Amino acid sequence: MPKRIALDYDDRELRIVVANCNGSKVQVTDAQVIPIPENGSVSEKLRAYINSEGLQKTETLVTIGRGKAELRELQLPPVPDDELPDMVRFQAIRGFASASERAIVDFLVTRRTNENNTLIAAAVSPGDMDRVRELCKTSDLFPKRIALRPLSAASLYLRGQKTPPICVLIDLLNDDAEIVIARDGKVIFVRTVRLPSEARHRSGAIASELHRTMVACGETSTPDRIVVWGTESVHSGDIAAIKSTISCEDVQAVNPFDLVSLQIDRSALPEHIGRLAPLVGLLASDETAPETLIDFLNPRKKPEEEPDRVRRILMIAGPIAAVFLAGFFIYRQFAQWDRKIANATNEVNLLLPSAEAAQESIKRTETIDQFLDGDINWLDEIRRLAEKAPPSDKMIVRNISGTASIRGGGGTLRIVGAVTEPSVIDELEEALRDPTHGVVGKGSQEQKGQDTYAWTFTESVMISGETIRNTRYQRMAERIAEAESQAADDPPTAAEQPVSEETQSEAVQPEDQDSEDQDAPQQPSTPEQPSDENATDTAEVQA
Repeated sequence: MPKRIALDYDDRELRIVVANCNGSKVQVTDAQVIPIPENGSVSEKLRAYINSEGLQKTETLVTIGRGKAELRELQLPPVPDDELPDMVRFQAIRGFASASERAIVDFLVTRRTNENNTLIAAAVSPGDMDRVRELCKTSDLFPKRIALRPLSAASLYLRGQKTPPICVLIDLLNDDAEIVIARDGKVIFVRTVRLPSEARHRSGAIASELHRTMVACGETSTPDRIVVWGTESVHSGDIAAIKSTISCEDVQAVNPFDLVSLQIDRSALPEHIGRLAPLVGLLASDETAPETLIDFLNPRKKPEEEPDRVRRILMIAGPIAAVFLAGFFIYRQFAQWDRKIANATNEVNLLLPSAEAAQESIKRTETIDQFLDGDINWLDEIRRLAEKAPPSDKMIVRNISGTASIRGGGGTLRIVGAVTEPSVIDELEEALRDPTHGVVGKGSQEQKGQDTYAWTFTESVMISGETIRNTRYQRMAERIAEAESQAADDPPTAAEQPVSEETQSEAVQPEDQDSEDQDAPQQPSTPEQPSDENATDTAEVQA
C-alpha cells in the first residue's frame, strides 16, 4: 500500500499523521504532535522528523486553517456545473477582501435549488501557497493536496457515520475552535473562533461560541448531535458546558482513530488526538471523496474539451466543397440568384423597422417590469399573515413594517410580536415559508414579568422581485380572460342581427315605386340601433 503523510502546523506545534492508503483503506502507522519552541522553525522540525523516519519523496497532504484562507458563503443562480468555477472566481475577486486576480479559489456546493446554488467559497493568496510548497520542498516531500482543515475533519465523520438532520462538529486547537454545521450529512456552515488562553474559561467560551454559530447560520433549533473531536477524559468539561448551554443531550467525544485502522499502540497516541482529526479525514478522503474537500492545489476548473479530429476535417473539407458547388450553381443560375437576393433584401428591409420597434418595446416593457417588481401589495401580504399565523391566544403582533427594494425588486415584511412559548415561533415560520416567501428569524427572547406572551420575536418575510412579477402577470391574464368571457356573453348588436325576409321584400320594389320615391321629399332617418362602430365601443366599455 502506498504511504502518505498528512501534516498541519501553526506557531505552537507541528501535527503529523503517516498512513498506508489504498482506496478506502487507511492504516495509520504513526501520529505525532511536535511542539515548536518560541522563535523555532517549523521547517527544521519537519525535516528532522522526515529524515529520522526515512519518509523522503512521499506524497504529502497539507491542511490549512481559516487563518490563511478567506471563507465566504455565496448564493449564485442555477447554472451548469462547468460554468460554476468561472462564476465563483469572478464573485470571489469582487466580494472577498483579500482575493486578487492571482488568488487561488475553490468551492464546495452545499445546497442546490431551482432558485439558486448555495456554496462555500474559499480563497488563499499565492504567497501562502508558495510557503507551503517551500516547506515540503525543504523536507523532500511531494505536495499532493492543500486542503481546508475544517472540511477535512467533517468529511471523515459525515461519510462514515449515519448522522441526524442537524449535526455539529467541533475541533479544538490550541487557541482556536473550528465549528462545522452539517444538515442531512452535508456541510452548510463553517466558523473559526478564538478561545481564551486560560483553561478555566475555555469550556464556557466554547459553549457560547457554539450558540452564536447556530444563530449565525440561521439554525434556531437545537442540534440533534454535537461531536467534539477527542476523548471523553480530555474534553469532559467541554461536553458538560455544552450540554448545559445548548440543551442538547447527544454530545459525544469521538476519537478520529476509531474511524480508521491503527497499526500502532494506542498508548503512543498524543493526548489531544482531536487535533489530528483533519489529518485523518484528509487521508481517508484523498482517493474516495475528494469532492467533499476544498483543495487549493487542485481547485475546481472548467473542464477542457478535447479536440475532435473528425469534426475538424469536416469543418475544413465542408467549406471547400461548398465553394465548388456554389460556383457551379452561380455559373448556371447567376441571374436567378440575383433576383432571389434582391427579393430577400427587400423582405429584410421591410422587416427591419418592425424588428427594431419590437426590440424597443421589449426594452421598455422590461424597464417597466423592473420598476413594478418593487411595487408590493402589502395588503395581500398582511392578509396572508393573518390567515396563516397561529391564533391570538398563542401569538400577538405588535408591529408590522414593509420595505420594498426598488433596485432588485421584491421586499421584506418585518413582523415584531410576542408568543406564549418558543414552539409557536417555529409554527409561524413553517406556516409563512413557501417557495415564494423566505422567512428569517432573529431568535426569541423571554421577557421577565410577562404573564401570557412572555417570548418576543422578530421575523422577516422576504418576497422576491420574480414572485411579484409572476403574480402581476397572472392577474393580468385573469383579467383579460374575464373580459373576453364577458364580451362573448354580450347579446349581438343591431348591425350583426340577420335581415328578415319581410325586410328584404320591402327592399325590392317596382320601378314605378322607385320613381315615386325619387319624386317624394326625403325624410331624415332615425336609426333604432347604434352603428357597428358604436356597438363595438359599447361592448368594449362593458367588458
